[in-house]
This record gives sequence, structure tokens and C-alpha cells, in this order.
Amino acid sequence: MPQRHSKKNNNDLAFFTYDEKRKLGYGTQKERLGKDSIKPFDALSLLKPFIEPMSCLKGHVYCKECILECLLAQKKDIQSFMLKLVLLAGK
Repeated sequence: MPQRHSKKNNNDLAFFTYDEKRKLGYGTQKERLGKDSIKPFDALSLLKPFIEPMSCLKGHVYCKECILECLLAQKKDIQSFMLKLVLLAGK
């Protein structure tokens, strides 16, 4: 007896059909990004001219002074955060 073709089992294509995407919920998840996940407009360091241009082995070009400045700012932020943790732990 020959097998019947099932219309529900249509996963033999190399791509998803519209109905398969809809059933999976493809592209329906939405997420609003908070203010903390987006850089402020004045923090766009790529718009500044290079002061001391450097490049890595992969060819990414960056400003050495800007990178060092950013690392120092991050280090200060980490130190202040650690100080807050110590103060909270002491309470």
C-alpha cells in the first residue's frame, strides 16, 4: 500500500516556508534596548582623528592614545565599584 503524503510534514525543503517560520515564531521576539546599552552621542570615538594611529595583526586601525584613555577610565570605574562593594560588605 503506498504511503500518503502528509501536508503537515513539509520539512524537506532547503529553506523555511512562510508557514514554518510563522509556526516557529521566527522574528517575533522583540526587545527594547535600554539607555545603558547605547553609547551617548558624544562618545563616538571613531569620529575623532587619530592622534597616534596603530593597527593590530588583523588590520584593525585604532588610536593608541584613545585606547589607553579608555582603559584608564575603565580601571577607575572598576576601582570605584570595588570600593562600593567593600563599603557595602562592611555594613
